[in-house]
Amino acid sequence: MDQIICVVGSTATGKTKKALELASTHSSILVSADSRQVFEGMDIVPGKDHPKDIPVYGIDLVNPDESCSVSIWYDAVIPHISEAIETGKQVIVVGGTGLYVKAITDGIETMSVPINHNLRKELESLSIIELQTKLMSVDNSKFESMNHSDQLNPRRLVRAIEISMSGQTLQRTVLCKTEPKIIGLKYNDSNIQKAQIHSRVLSRLDLGAVEETKILLKQYSEGVQSMSAIGYKSIIKYLKNELTKDEMIEAWVHDEMAYVKRQMTWFHKVPVIWYDVDTI
Repeated sequence: MDQIICVVGSTATGKTKKALELASTHSSILVSADSRQVFEGMDIVPGKDHPKDIPVYGIDLVNPDESCSVSIWYDAVIPHISEAIETGKQVIVVGGTGLYVKAITDGIETMSVPINHNLRKELESLSIIELQTKLMSVDNSKFESMNHSDQLNPRRLVRAIEISMSGQTLQRTVLCKTEPKIIGLKYNDSNIQKAQIHSRVLSRLDLGAVEETKILLKQYSEGVQSMSAIGYKSIIKYLKNELTKDEMIEAWVHDEMAYVKRQMTWFHKVPVIWYDVDTI
């Protein structure tokens, strides 16, 4: 029995269904590795469609107006994972957020560096050029190792500065003696996947995605980061009459397909055992 199995892949490939099938063969726990499901009260749009009678760890961790880093998620799930391994249970990690999966399979050295709120307040008014210059002054090798996109991303630059200035010794955490097994589900035909995503968007609208968004907007500003998540941002534009219903659906599907590309770019760099789901 593999101590840890990760079921990964892009949106709408049937990862949850496969994870439940695997869980039925051994005494197991399920851990969600989905950064869109960590917010409490955000259920329909991000697709928290797990069976209600099966506990899933890693969801509903923070309020929509709070931030949730990979370290917060990791700290929440690791006690359950450690206990499962100690008691001989299998851990099934399911989701499409690559960084969360990496935290379990490889460890992330920088997770041990806490957020420095005072430093972030100092940096928040700086331009991209100023942040780049700051990082180059404290850790030029780190700046040079970042890809072009990250070098232009203010949040990535701030975090890199924060880590470089922490002075902490970074180290990875090994969870179990054996290497986690990573199973991936993917479509070869993107048109089939797009049709599946379109159908799922319609289903979530039928389940009350618009009503859920209205409720959230009564409690939280549309400016909080969680409300810019895929689905919500399109619905908000629809509620503001900036999009028709059909345009909102099209925008939602388009954003999901763009996310699919980012997910597959990440997972193609990982040693995944891939299974095609076009005909499943």
